[in-house]
Amino acid sequence: MLDFLDQESVAFMEKVLKHSGQGEMTYLPPAIHFIPPKSSHQEAIKEVHIALSPVFEDLLAKTKTSPKDIDVLIVNCSGFCPSPSLSSIMVNKYSMREDVKSFTISGMGCSASALAIDMAEKILKTHENFNAVILSTEILSTGWYPGKEHTMMVLNCVFRMGAAAILVSNKKEAKKRAKYKLLYSLRTQRAFDDKGYYSAFREEDSDGFTGVTLRRDLLQVIIIKKNYKIENLVNCGGETLRSNITILGSKILPYTEMIFYAYSIIKKKYLDKSTEIYVPNFKRVVQHFCLPASGKPVIREIGKGLKLGERDMEPALMTLHRFGNQSSSSLWYELGYIEAKERVKKGEKVWQLGMGSGPKCNGLVWECIRPIVGEAQRGVWADCIDKYPVLSVDKNSS
Repeated sequence: MLDFLDQESVAFMEKVLKHSGQGEMTYLPPAIHFIPPKSSHQEAIKEVHIALSPVFEDLLAKTKTSPKDIDVLIVNCSGFCPSPSLSSIMVNKYSMREDVKSFTISGMGCSASALAIDMAEKILKTHENFNAVILSTEILSTGWYPGKEHTMMVLNCVFRMGAAAILVSNKKEAKKRAKYKLLYSLRTQRAFDDKGYYSAFREEDSDGFTGVTLRRDLLQVIIIKKNYKIENLVNCGGETLRSNITILGSKILPYTEMIFYAYSIIKKKYLDKSTEIYVPNFKRVVQHFCLPASGKPVIREIGKGLKLGERDMEPALMTLHRFGNQSSSSLWYELGYIEAKERVKKGEKVWQLGMGSGPKCNGLVWECIRPIVGEAQRGVWADCIDKYPVLSVDKNSS
């Protein structure tokens, strides 16, 4: 129905959608429902309020927190950066204190939410008795690409509407009601490498239309090409992931796992080049995994690389099927899935892994500090958790 698209473009978009791993119940903002889609500033501002206000108000209600109790506000959105800023919009709407420390993070891609947690942690380390709120979303209304370049059309297909709100605190009383304690946060990036830097790049096409080009080197591009070689996982996206995992592993893994890993590297370099590098068993210390929800093949390849089973990849695959790729907020929908299934037990650890443009990789390791029950009856999964996991995901989107 979009007359500017030719048959080749339609066939390409159909292929991307078919193999993305997304189901039929994902959400797009009102602006994208128009034919042709509206990409105005006004529509984007409407989407900001539709996405962020409900999750923020829900967070305040669940935690019995007032907007006046918030000391730090961090809002992340990669592609939409208005003036006044997104954080200023929220401060104004909810009449927050004049001394609230507000920040807006843009251009950080799907890793921004985990990055914001790391940022909040650094602030809380230097300020006592602080509450910090992170609001995470991706505004799609201004991101629609109206051209015919296939590498730019991908984003029209793979991203969906969604948002998350997280409260972190270093107040003593928070220990009584908090779900998790942050054990580790780690940020790595490869923007110094030109191949990685240009792998996801906002630019104009030959007709002057602005869009984000996803080049062959980006990890997420695996979702487009069914015959894309798995070895490409070891390029810029894979290297970013590998360096993050290596550093994080040195902090949380048992010495035996690190010894096996180091020995395999030495053996491959000096003794036998055919030796495979040993992949440490993270399941010895982490019980639950929230993986980048960039596409089903991406989830599966990361899971394969980490030696994860179907149950470990299930939160990411089911989040992708039900809600789509919601950029940085997907990690919290995945955590919500694990909680709704009542799988997280006190003392267990959750690893959230966010990857974004740049490219960059941000990892968070949480420890559950109290029993988490009743989440199946509330939260974003309440109306559908009994229908999951959907076993037909692989058949429909392999």
